[in-house]
Amino acid sequence: MRTAVMLGAVVLALTTASAHAETDDLADRSLVFARGNTLIKTDAKGKTETELATLPSTDKVRALRIDALGKVLLIDVGGSWSWLPLDGSTKTPNPLPCDAGPAQLAEDGLSVLCRAKSDANATGGSIVVTLATGKVISVDVPPTTSRMTGIGIERRLVWADASAVWAAPAGAVKKAVKVAPAAPLRSFSVSPDGSHALGVFASEVFENARKKVAGETLMVFALDGEAAQRKAIQKGVPVEWSHDSRWVLIQDGASACIMLVVGGEYKCWKGYTAASISPDGKYALILGNRDGSKKQDKKDDKKSSKKGDKKSKKKKAPDPEPVSDEGEPGEDEGEGDESTATDDVAVAPPSGQLALYRAQLDGAFAKSPALVMRVVDGAAVWIP
Repeated sequence: MRTAVMLGAVVLALTTASAHAETDDLADRSLVFARGNTLIKTDAKGKTETELATLPSTDKVRALRIDALGKVLLIDVGGSWSWLPLDGSTKTPNPLPCDAGPAQLAEDGLSVLCRAKSDANATGGSIVVTLATGKVISVDVPPTTSRMTGIGIERRLVWADASAVWAAPAGAVKKAVKVAPAAPLRSFSVSPDGSHALGVFASEVFENARKKVAGETLMVFALDGEAAQRKAIQKGVPVEWSHDSRWVLIQDGASACIMLVVGGEYKCWKGYTAASISPDGKYALILGNRDGSKKQDKKDDKKSSKKGDKKSKKKKAPDPEPVSDEGEPGEDEGEGDESTATDDVAVAPPSGQLALYRAQLDGAFAKSPALVMRVVDGAAVWIP
Protein backbone atom coordinates (compact mmCIF):
# COMPACT_ATOMS: atom_id res chain seq x y z
CA MET A 1 0.00 0.00 0.00
CA ARG A 2 2.77 2.39 0.99
CA THR A 3 4.67 1.58 -2.22
CA ALA A 4 1.60 2.33 -4.33
CA VAL A 5 1.13 5.68 -2.60
CA MET A 6 4.78 6.58 -3.17
CA LEU A 7 4.57 5.63 -6.87
CA GLY A 8 1.43 7.70 -7.22
CA ALA A 9 3.18 10.68 -5.67
CA VAL A 10 6.13 10.30 -8.05
CA VAL A 11 3.84 10.13 -11.09
CA LEU A 12 1.92 13.21 -9.89
CA ALA A 13 5.16 15.11 -9.34
CA LEU A 14 6.48 14.23 -12.80
CA THR A 15 3.18 15.17 -14.44
CA THR A 16 3.09 18.50 -12.59
CA ALA A 17 6.70 19.24 -13.50
CA SER A 18 6.00 18.46 -17.15
CA ALA A 19 2.96 20.75 -17.16
CA HIS A 20 4.97 23.59 -15.59
CA ALA A 21 7.78 23.09 -18.12
CA GLU A 22 5.33 23.32 -21.03
CA THR A 23 3.71 26.42 -19.52
CA ASP A 24 7.10 28.13 -19.17
CA ASP A 25 8.04 27.16 -22.72
CA LEU A 26 4.83 28.70 -24.07
CA ALA A 27 5.06 31.91 -22.04
CA ASP A 28 6.90 33.94 -24.66
CA ARG A 29 5.31 32.40 -27.76
CA SER A 30 2.64 34.11 -29.82
CA LEU A 31 0.85 33.59 -33.11
CA VAL A 32 -1.40 35.20 -35.72
CA PHE A 33 -4.61 33.70 -37.10
CA ALA A 34 -7.44 34.74 -39.41
CA ARG A 35 -11.06 35.20 -38.39
CA GLY A 36 -13.33 36.57 -41.09
CA ASN A 37 -11.47 39.47 -42.72
CA THR A 38 -9.45 40.20 -39.58
CA LEU A 39 -5.95 39.10 -38.59
CA ILE A 40 -5.59 38.59 -34.84
CA LYS A 41 -2.54 38.14 -32.63
CA THR A 42 -2.78 35.95 -29.53
CA ASP A 43 -0.58 34.08 -27.09
CA ALA A 44 0.20 30.38 -27.52
CA LYS A 45 -2.79 29.40 -25.38
CA GLY A 46 -5.27 31.74 -27.05
CA LYS A 47 -6.01 33.70 -23.88
CA THR A 48 -5.67 37.22 -25.30
CA GLU A 49 -6.61 38.75 -28.65
CA THR A 50 -5.20 41.83 -30.37
CA GLU A 51 -6.41 42.94 -33.80
CA LEU A 52 -3.49 43.34 -36.19
CA ALA A 53 -5.15 44.12 -39.50
CA THR A 54 -8.39 44.37 -41.41
CA LEU A 55 -8.26 42.70 -44.80
CA PRO A 56 -9.89 44.31 -47.86
CA SER A 57 -11.43 41.02 -48.98
CA THR A 58 -13.65 38.44 -47.31
CA ASP A 59 -11.99 35.62 -49.26
CA LYS A 60 -10.32 32.91 -47.19
CA VAL A 61 -6.82 33.56 -45.88
CA ARG A 62 -4.97 30.70 -47.53
CA ALA A 63 -1.50 31.33 -46.10
CA LEU A 64 0.36 33.42 -43.52
CA ARG A 65 4.16 33.54 -43.54
CA ILE A 66 6.61 35.40 -41.31
CA ASP A 67 10.34 36.16 -41.37
CA ALA A 68 12.82 34.79 -38.82
CA LEU A 69 12.91 38.11 -36.93
CA GLY A 70 9.13 38.47 -36.67
CA LYS A 71 9.12 41.83 -38.47
CA VAL A 72 6.90 41.21 -41.49
CA LEU A 73 3.78 39.15 -42.22
CA LEU A 74 3.15 37.81 -45.74
CA ILE A 75 -0.56 37.28 -46.45
CA ASP A 76 -2.34 35.24 -49.12
CA VAL A 77 -6.05 36.09 -49.43
CA GLY A 78 -7.77 34.11 -52.15
CA GLY A 79 -4.53 33.91 -54.14
CA SER A 80 -3.65 37.62 -53.85
CA TRP A 81 -0.52 38.51 -51.85
CA SER A 82 0.12 41.45 -49.52
CA TRP A 83 2.44 42.25 -46.61
CA LEU A 84 2.08 43.86 -43.21
CA PRO A 85 4.81 45.32 -40.97
CA LEU A 86 4.41 44.04 -37.42
CA ASP A 87 5.68 47.21 -35.74
CA GLY A 88 2.14 48.53 -35.24
CA SER A 89 2.57 51.34 -37.76
CA THR A 90 -0.45 50.29 -39.82
CA LYS A 91 -3.40 47.92 -39.82
CA THR A 92 -3.75 47.94 -43.59
CA PRO A 93 -1.75 45.34 -45.56
CA ASN A 94 0.26 46.57 -48.54
CA PRO A 95 -0.59 44.81 -51.83
CA LEU A 96 2.27 43.17 -53.72
CA PRO A 97 2.75 43.29 -57.51
CA CYS A 98 2.65 39.49 -57.68
CA ASP A 99 0.54 37.37 -59.98
CA ALA A 100 -1.53 34.51 -58.59
CA GLY A 101 0.78 31.71 -57.49
CA PRO A 102 3.41 30.98 -54.84
CA ALA A 103 5.28 33.71 -52.93
CA GLN A 104 8.06 33.56 -50.36
CA LEU A 105 9.25 36.03 -47.74
CA ALA A 106 13.00 36.39 -47.19
CA GLU A 107 14.27 35.26 -43.79
CA ASP A 108 15.25 38.84 -42.90
CA GLY A 109 11.87 40.22 -43.98
CA LEU A 110 13.37 42.60 -46.54
CA SER A 111 12.01 41.16 -49.79
CA VAL A 112 9.53 38.78 -51.40
CA LEU A 113 10.04 36.33 -54.27
CA CYS A 114 6.90 35.71 -56.33
CA ARG A 115 5.44 35.17 -59.79
CA ALA A 116 5.66 38.09 -62.21
CA LYS A 117 2.40 39.45 -63.60
CA SER A 118 1.82 38.44 -67.19
CA ASP A 119 1.31 42.06 -68.26
CA ALA A 120 4.46 43.31 -66.53
CA ASN A 121 7.68 44.19 -68.35
CA ALA A 122 9.43 41.17 -66.86
CA THR A 123 12.29 39.29 -68.49
CA GLY A 124 11.73 36.20 -66.37
CA GLY A 125 8.94 34.29 -64.74
CA SER A 126 9.61 35.64 -61.24
CA ILE A 127 10.23 38.93 -59.49
CA VAL A 128 11.95 40.00 -56.26
CA VAL A 129 10.16 42.86 -54.50
CA THR A 130 12.08 45.00 -51.99
CA LEU A 131 9.44 45.82 -49.37
CA ALA A 132 10.89 49.07 -48.03
CA THR A 133 11.09 50.74 -51.44
CA GLY A 134 8.74 48.73 -53.65
CA LYS A 135 11.55 48.16 -56.13
CA VAL A 136 10.91 45.20 -58.44
CA ILE A 137 13.66 43.12 -60.06
CA SER A 138 12.88 40.48 -62.66
CA VAL A 139 14.65 37.14 -62.26
CA ASP A 140 14.67 34.37 -64.83
CA VAL A 141 13.75 31.48 -62.54
CA PRO A 142 10.58 29.35 -62.54
CA PRO A 143 8.05 30.78 -60.04
CA THR A 144 6.68 27.44 -58.85
CA THR A 145 10.04 25.81 -58.08
CA SER A 146 12.26 28.68 -56.91
CA ARG A 147 13.15 29.57 -53.34
CA MET A 148 15.08 32.38 -51.63
CA THR A 149 17.59 31.33 -48.95
CA GLY A 150 19.99 33.04 -46.58
CA ILE A 151 20.21 36.73 -45.64
CA GLY A 152 22.37 39.69 -46.63
CA ILE A 153 25.34 38.83 -48.82
CA GLU A 154 24.54 35.13 -48.31
CA ARG A 155 21.14 35.44 -49.99
CA ARG A 156 20.73 32.99 -52.87
CA LEU A 157 18.04 31.81 -55.21
CA VAL A 158 17.61 28.04 -55.44
CA TRP A 159 15.42 26.55 -58.15
CA ALA A 160 14.62 23.31 -59.93
CA ASP A 161 14.10 22.91 -63.65
CA ALA A 162 13.67 19.86 -65.87
CA SER A 163 17.35 18.94 -65.66
CA ALA A 164 18.63 19.66 -62.14
CA VAL A 165 18.57 21.91 -59.07
CA TRP A 166 20.51 25.17 -59.28
CA ALA A 167 21.65 27.96 -56.95
CA ALA A 168 22.94 31.45 -57.61
CA PRO A 169 23.41 34.80 -55.85
CA ALA A 170 20.08 36.65 -55.82
CA GLY A 171 21.46 39.35 -58.10
CA ALA A 172 23.39 37.10 -60.48
CA VAL A 173 21.20 34.26 -61.70
CA LYS A 174 23.48 33.64 -64.69
CA LYS A 175 26.22 32.52 -62.29
CA ALA A 176 24.18 29.48 -61.26
CA VAL A 177 25.86 26.29 -60.09
CA LYS A 178 24.33 22.83 -59.99
CA VAL A 179 23.58 21.80 -56.38
CA ALA A 180 21.67 18.58 -57.17
CA PRO A 181 21.98 16.48 -60.34
CA ALA A 182 18.29 15.53 -60.51
CA ALA A 183 15.17 17.62 -59.99
CA PRO A 184 12.17 16.26 -58.06
CA LEU A 185 8.89 15.54 -59.79
CA ARG A 186 7.03 17.95 -57.49
CA SER A 187 6.78 19.29 -53.90
CA PHE A 188 10.21 20.96 -54.14
CA SER A 189 10.92 22.72 -50.84
CA VAL A 190 14.22 24.26 -49.68
CA SER A 191 15.39 24.89 -46.11
CA PRO A 192 15.81 28.56 -45.06
CA ASP A 193 19.60 28.16 -44.88
CA GLY A 194 19.76 26.48 -48.29
CA SER A 195 21.51 23.36 -47.03
CA HIS A 196 18.78 20.77 -47.70
CA ALA A 197 15.67 20.28 -49.77
CA LEU A 198 12.66 18.01 -50.00
CA GLY A 199 10.96 16.71 -53.11
CA VAL A 200 9.06 13.79 -54.58
CA PHE A 201 11.11 11.36 -56.70
CA ALA A 202 10.38 8.12 -58.52
CA SER A 203 11.33 5.17 -56.32
CA GLU A 204 10.31 1.72 -55.18
CA VAL A 205 7.55 1.51 -52.59
CA PHE A 206 6.10 -1.39 -50.65
CA GLU A 207 2.88 -2.75 -52.14
CA ASN A 208 2.66 -5.07 -49.16
CA ALA A 209 4.98 -6.32 -46.43
CA ARG A 210 7.08 -8.31 -48.92
CA LYS A 211 6.66 -6.83 -52.40
CA LYS A 212 8.06 -3.59 -53.83
CA VAL A 213 6.65 -1.83 -56.89
CA ALA A 214 7.47 1.33 -58.83
CA GLY A 215 6.11 4.43 -57.13
CA GLU A 216 6.94 7.87 -55.78
CA THR A 217 8.37 8.95 -52.43
CA LEU A 218 9.14 12.21 -50.68
CA MET A 219 12.93 12.44 -50.30
CA VAL A 220 15.36 14.58 -48.32
CA PHE A 221 18.59 15.58 -50.05
CA ALA A 222 21.52 17.90 -49.39
CA LEU A 223 22.18 20.78 -51.79
CA ASP A 224 25.88 20.00 -51.98
CA GLY A 225 26.25 18.95 -55.61
CA GLU A 226 25.90 15.25 -54.85
CA ALA A 227 22.43 15.26 -53.28
CA ALA A 228 22.34 11.78 -51.78
CA GLN A 229 18.66 11.00 -51.21
CA ARG A 230 17.02 9.62 -48.08
CA LYS A 231 13.40 8.54 -47.82
CA ALA A 232 11.09 10.74 -45.78
CA ILE A 233 7.34 10.33 -45.24
CA GLN A 234 6.32 8.58 -48.46
CA LYS A 235 3.19 10.55 -49.38
CA GLY A 236 4.07 13.69 -47.45
CA VAL A 237 3.72 17.25 -48.76
CA PRO A 238 6.13 19.82 -47.24
CA VAL A 239 4.25 22.81 -45.81
CA GLU A 240 6.75 24.91 -43.86
CA TRP A 241 10.31 24.73 -42.49
CA SER A 242 11.32 25.81 -39.00
CA HIS A 243 13.51 28.93 -39.12
CA ASP A 244 16.46 26.92 -37.76
CA SER A 245 16.22 24.62 -40.83
CA ARG A 246 16.17 21.47 -38.66
CA TRP A 247 12.47 20.60 -38.78
CA VAL A 248 9.75 20.62 -41.40
CA LEU A 249 5.96 20.57 -41.15
CA ILE A 250 4.44 17.98 -43.48
CA GLN A 251 0.91 17.01 -44.50
CA ASP A 252 0.63 13.24 -44.86
CA GLY A 253 -2.85 12.47 -46.16
CA ALA A 254 -5.20 13.23 -43.26
CA SER A 255 -2.35 13.81 -40.80
CA ALA A 256 -0.18 16.80 -39.90
CA CYS A 257 3.41 15.85 -39.02
CA ILE A 258 6.63 17.38 -37.70
CA MET A 259 9.73 15.69 -39.12
CA LEU A 260 13.41 16.02 -38.23
CA VAL A 261 15.20 16.67 -41.53
CA VAL A 262 18.50 14.98 -40.67
CA GLY A 263 17.54 11.71 -39.00
CA GLY A 264 13.99 11.38 -40.25
CA GLU A 265 12.16 10.94 -36.92
CA TYR A 266 8.64 12.30 -37.05
CA LYS A 267 5.43 12.67 -35.10
CA CYS A 268 1.95 12.93 -36.63
CA TRP A 269 -1.54 13.97 -35.55
CA LYS A 270 -4.33 12.32 -37.51
CA GLY A 271 -7.38 14.32 -38.56
CA TYR A 272 -5.68 17.73 -38.78
CA THR A 273 -4.35 20.06 -41.48
CA ALA A 274 -0.87 21.55 -41.09
CA ALA A 275 -0.69 25.35 -40.79
CA SER A 276 2.60 26.47 -39.21
CA ILE A 277 5.67 25.19 -37.36
CA SER A 278 7.34 27.10 -34.53
CA PRO A 279 10.81 28.60 -35.21
CA ASP A 280 12.48 25.83 -33.16
CA GLY A 281 10.27 23.00 -34.41
CA LYS A 282 8.83 22.18 -30.98
CA TYR A 283 5.23 23.02 -31.81
CA ALA A 284 2.86 23.03 -34.77
CA LEU A 285 -0.31 24.99 -35.41
CA ILE A 286 -2.86 22.69 -36.99
CA LEU A 287 -6.44 23.18 -38.17
CA GLY A 288 -9.22 20.84 -37.12
CA ASN A 289 -12.95 20.64 -36.64
CA ARG A 290 -14.58 22.76 -33.94
CA ASP A 291 -16.42 19.77 -32.55
CA GLY A 292 -13.16 17.89 -32.04
CA SER A 293 -13.95 15.16 -34.58
CA LYS A 294 -11.16 13.87 -36.82
CA LYS A 295 -13.16 13.75 -40.07
CA GLN A 296 -11.72 16.14 -42.66
CA ASP A 297 -13.66 18.12 -45.24
CA LYS A 298 -12.11 17.44 -48.66
CA LYS A 299 -14.00 20.12 -50.63
CA ASP A 300 -10.97 22.38 -51.01
CA ASP A 301 -8.67 19.61 -52.24
CA LYS A 302 -8.64 20.06 -56.02
CA LYS A 303 -7.24 16.60 -56.67
CA SER A 304 -9.20 14.46 -54.23
CA SER A 305 -11.10 11.67 -55.95
CA LYS A 306 -13.35 8.73 -55.37
CA LYS A 307 -10.35 6.53 -56.02
CA GLY A 308 -8.47 8.25 -53.23
CA ASP A 309 -11.47 7.92 -50.92
CA LYS A 310 -11.56 4.18 -51.53
CA LYS A 311 -7.86 3.95 -50.74
CA SER A 312 -8.41 5.69 -47.44
CA LYS A 313 -10.92 3.04 -46.39
CA LYS A 314 -8.62 0.17 -47.23
CA LYS A 315 -5.77 -0.24 -44.77
CA LYS A 316 -2.46 -1.09 -46.41
CA ALA A 317 0.60 -2.72 -44.95
CA PRO A 318 2.83 -0.10 -43.31
CA ASP A 319 5.85 1.10 -45.22
CA PRO A 320 8.87 0.14 -43.10
CA GLU A 321 10.75 3.32 -44.04
CA PRO A 322 11.16 5.74 -42.41
CA VAL A 323 11.07 4.39 -38.86
CA SER A 324 9.60 6.87 -36.41
CA ASP A 325 10.61 6.64 -32.78
CA GLU A 326 8.28 9.48 -31.84
CA GLY A 327 5.08 8.92 -33.82
CA GLU A 328 2.21 6.65 -32.93
CA PRO A 329 3.20 3.09 -33.85
CA GLY A 330 1.49 2.07 -37.07
CA GLU A 331 -0.64 5.20 -37.11
CA ASP A 332 -1.41 6.63 -40.53
CA GLU A 333 1.40 4.88 -42.41
CA GLY A 334 0.24 3.87 -45.88
CA GLU A 335 -3.26 5.19 -45.23
CA GLY A 336 -5.31 8.14 -46.43
CA ASP A 337 -5.52 10.17 -49.60
CA GLU A 338 -2.29 11.42 -51.10
CA SER A 339 -1.97 15.12 -50.32
CA THR A 340 -1.62 17.29 -53.38
CA ALA A 341 -0.24 20.76 -53.92
CA THR A 342 -2.22 23.72 -55.18
CA ASP A 343 -0.49 26.56 -57.04
CA ASP A 344 -0.20 29.30 -54.42
CA VAL A 345 0.14 27.09 -51.36
CA ALA A 346 1.35 23.53 -50.79
CA VAL A 347 -1.66 22.63 -48.62
CA ALA A 348 -4.74 24.84 -48.51
CA PRO A 349 -6.82 25.29 -45.34
CA PRO A 350 -9.83 22.96 -45.37
CA SER A 351 -13.39 24.21 -45.69
CA GLY A 352 -15.99 23.99 -42.96
CA GLN A 353 -16.04 25.25 -39.39
CA LEU A 354 -12.43 25.34 -38.25
CA ALA A 355 -10.67 25.51 -34.89
CA LEU A 356 -6.97 26.09 -34.26
CA TYR A 357 -4.96 23.56 -32.24
CA ARG A 358 -1.43 23.42 -30.85
CA ALA A 359 0.51 20.16 -31.29
CA GLN A 360 3.65 19.45 -29.26
CA LEU A 361 6.61 17.48 -30.56
CA ASP A 362 7.85 16.35 -27.14
CA GLY A 363 5.91 13.92 -25.00
CA ALA A 364 3.85 10.79 -25.58
CA PHE A 365 2.37 10.16 -29.03
CA ALA A 366 -1.04 9.69 -27.41
CA LYS A 367 -1.17 13.31 -26.20
CA SER A 368 -3.92 15.13 -28.08
CA PRO A 369 -3.38 18.60 -29.57
CA ALA A 370 -4.48 21.48 -27.33
CA LEU A 371 -7.24 23.84 -28.43
CA VAL A 372 -5.97 27.39 -29.00
CA MET A 373 -8.94 29.08 -30.72
CA ARG A 374 -12.36 27.56 -31.28
CA VAL A 375 -13.30 29.87 -34.15
CA VAL A 376 -10.84 30.59 -36.97
CA ASP A 377 -11.30 31.07 -40.71
CA GLY A 378 -8.13 30.06 -42.48
CA ALA A 379 -4.39 30.14 -42.00
CA ALA A 380 -2.29 30.76 -38.87
CA VAL A 381 1.42 31.29 -38.18
CA TRP A 382 3.81 31.34 -35.21
CA ILE A 383 5.60 34.62 -34.46
CA PRO A 384 9.35 34.23 -33.71
